Amino acid sequence: MVFFPGELSMELLLVPSEEPSGSGTQKLMCSGWGFNPKIKWLSGSEQRSAADNEIRMGEDGHVALTSHITVTQQEWNEGKDFICEVDDKDLQNTVRKSTSLCTGSL
Repeated sequence: MVFFPGELSMELLLVPSEEPSGSGTQKLMCSGWGFNPKIKWLSGSEQRSAADNEIRMGEDGHVALTSHITVTQQEWNEGKDFICEVDDKDLQNTVRKSTSLCTGSL
């Protein structure tokens, strides 16, 4: 991902499972770049709690924030939408992406 100073950017990925197929979970990863990014996960109208967050500071002062959630295989197979929203108050911008089994893409 390329970060342009003064812009908020993000990407949303389905993390390949290290466990056998049908293990019962799917892991999603969302990364946001800005000066003060905050990540929020949603499924439908419900907010989801992140499993973990990692913060890295760049030499140019921007911050890279990475967050993961784990969803049940049942939720994934039902075609629920999972949304990652990245908000940066310093840049006064919010971006969001969603994925689901039904979309087949991120």
